[in-house]
Amino acid sequence: MGFDFDDTLMLGIDHKERIDPQFFDCLRWVRANYGAAWGICTGRSLPQLMEGFNDGKFPFLPDFVVVREREIYFPGQFGRWMPHEKWNKNCDKDHKKLFKKHKRNLAKVRKFVEGQTDGCWVSHEGDPAGVVAASDEEMNRVIGFYESLSPSENLCYERNGIYLRFTHSGYRKGTCLVEAAARWGIGPELILAVGDNYNDLSMLRPEVCGACGCPSNAVDAVKKYILGRGGKVSQKPGSLGVMNILGHYFNQ
Repeated sequence: MGFDFDDTLMLGIDHKERIDPQFFDCLRWVRANYGAAWGICTGRSLPQLMEGFNDGKFPFLPDFVVVREREIYFPGQFGRWMPHEKWNKNCDKDHKKLFKKHKRNLAKVRKFVEGQTDGCWVSHEGDPAGVVAASDEEMNRVIGFYESLSPSENLCYERNGIYLRFTHSGYRKGTCLVEAAARWGIGPELILAVGDNYNDLSMLRPEVCGACGCPSNAVDAVKKYILGRGGKVSQKPGSLGVMNILGHYFNQ
């Protein structure tokens, strides 16, 4: 099982991030009765995700995490997280090559963002190309401009509302979830994925998961996609919705 974190499990309410404590009881039941492994697939960095676990008062840790939408870690001794070394090294190498190859197109996108929108271009170590737009409509304009450049299929983007990062198509939540599940010999047909936003779509596809769902606060594009696949769209938000989805698929 692979779950998105922000707004799928952790829901912002009254300026505080919250997760229903009963979610962990529900998860314990699924793990005990079905032997399920579960993980978090997020756009957060590893340190940011650890803060989220503390804020959410997680009583136990996931069996794996996917951070920055592309790096895989497994729990090790003494509370440390151990990288999937081969995957993460290849990920870093391939991203460096990708951004070098497409620096001209990315420079054009940056010029468009800074010159024709109220948004800003974001660049820092590990994520040299990203955008924060002033609104969803503005982000749609940015994406439209980028797609007009006829970019390579290897260069894609992950969007979460007004936030976007450019990335390699071979390293996304979906490919990471399949790779992490292979550690237990689990194929896509036995994977359940749950998410709420555009950047979760890559792990909600049939080649990644046999079952999928989203909470009621998911964006319309995700709801439509999941309904089209015959997945579960909960009428409840956040972790309450995830519990509803677990009950739907595990007869709880």
